[in-house]
Amino acid sequence: MVNFPPEYCPYCGTALSTVDPPTVSHCDSCDDAVFHNPTPGGSVAVVDGGGLLLVEDFRDPGGWKLPSGRFEVGETPREGAIRELEEETALSVDPAALTYCYDATVEPVEGMQLVTITFATTRAATTGTLRAGSDATDARFWRPAEFTASDQSFTETHVKRFGSDSLSWLHGVAERALADGAVSGSASASEE
Repeated sequence: MVNFPPEYCPYCGTALSTVDPPTVSHCDSCDDAVFHNPTPGGSVAVVDGGGLLLVEDFRDPGGWKLPSGRFEVGETPREGAIRELEEETALSVDPAALTYCYDATVEPVEGMQLVTITFATTRAATTGTLRAGSDATDARFWRPAEFTASDQSFTETHVKRFGSDSLSWLHGVAERALADGAVSGSASASEE
């Protein structure tokens, strides 16, 4: 799935004229507006005591992120986040065991807009045996000090989503979400 600003009408193929960039274009042939909307995605922050579950992105060796991805047609945000968790880690969780944690709008690559919702849960609420799935080369719980001392890092997209490359900060956000039931959604690390 891609979502870049459209150049041609999706109905008739005519070149579009820009009305309100980057959101609205116009097809003179159909006399209709064509909108550039963000793609929805999500992730699950699984907390296990002092550790947080991360996956190594198959496209970025040494680059780690929360289990995450884009939602598929017909999925609720919880269903999409759980499917991504299962695909990348083989762990599952009941939707009722997810707590809202964080949301953001980012541009992972130039021209693409992504709206993401992060949920939090505990390792005890999950089922399954942890293993890297098809979209990951590794999956494990990292403690913040261990991650910082390693030669590993977060992916560029992960840092854009959270405004931070600190596992300690992210772990704290997830723990507060679990303790409080919700965190003030889109506060970035610089606002903490």
